[in-house]
Amino acid sequence: MSATRLKSLGKLAVLIGLPVAFVVGLFGAGVYVGHGHRTTILSFERDWLGLDVTVPGEPSKPPSDTAKPEPPKPEPPTPEPPKPEPTATPEPAKPEPTPKPVEAPPKPVETPPPPVAGLPVAVAEPAPLPPELQARLGEPLKLRVKVVVDEEVFDRRSDWIDYAERHVRWASQVLLRELGVELELRGVVAWPTAWSSGQVAFADLERVGSDGADLVIGLGGRSIRTPVQAGPTTATHHATAAIAFSSDPTSPAPHLRSLLRAVTQAMGSDPVAADADPIGFSAEERRILLERKHLPFTAEVVEDAPPRPADEAALQGEN
Repeated sequence: MSATRLKSLGKLAVLIGLPVAFVVGLFGAGVYVGHGHRTTILSFERDWLGLDVTVPGEPSKPPSDTAKPEPPKPEPPTPEPPKPEPTATPEPAKPEPTPKPVEAPPKPVETPPPPVAGLPVAVAEPAPLPPELQARLGEPLKLRVKVVVDEEVFDRRSDWIDYAERHVRWASQVLLRELGVELELRGVVAWPTAWSSGQVAFADLERVGSDGADLVIGLGGRSIRTPVQAGPTTATHHATAAIAFSSDPTSPAPHLRSLLRAVTQAMGSDPVAADADPIGFSAEERRILLERKHLPFTAEVVEDAPPRPADEAALQGEN
């Protein structure tokens, strides 16, 4: 074997052997020191670290006194001697009770819907419904809506998104109680121009996508004579677009009344009066809405469908 190889093997032995020897020596020194100071180490672990260890040379802890002694078992009671039974005296025969007429079970009382809480304006209590319409009211319907605000609302209100969300939430509370319809807001967008009429607004809404919403509602900032319009409806379909202008700029909820009318007109009726206080639903128009409640929404425009009275009044108001 050459000297160079031996030299290399020696260096390798030194590089490997020294760390191994150091580790083995350190471990051995630790074992030696630990064994020599076992009592001190165990006392430190018990007193400072709270470990449950036994220190050699010290008496073990007495058993915990938390275990309570079992209470003594009660002795069985001594049976009392039997008492003599008294002689039974025959009781006089009782008269048989007169049978009462069978009464018809009372009719269940119809539970009125809960009051609408948290609204900034007054809303009238809904009128009682016949059983078939009460069943329709109990059938849930979630209506997905998308709100488009015009430049008037956008410029006038820095919180235009929260403003639209608040009005949709308030309208959903009223519609849920009156019709069993819950509004689900799918989005709020701003349009760069102000709408001066429903015709202008509908033309702009045609360029806005629905984003999966059933109904697209435009909120106009102006207060005009006819504040609400909706797209055409048929006997088998609802409309897909509606316009709601500001119905009362001085109200804490300027668009609530017109938003309710926009949704209901898109569903084929108009039960909310334009200026009634508090806000209330017409019983006959409410019946129509409950009967049409589950019709689908469509984007098809039916040209031959006759205009509704609300549509004719809206066109006359704009002209």
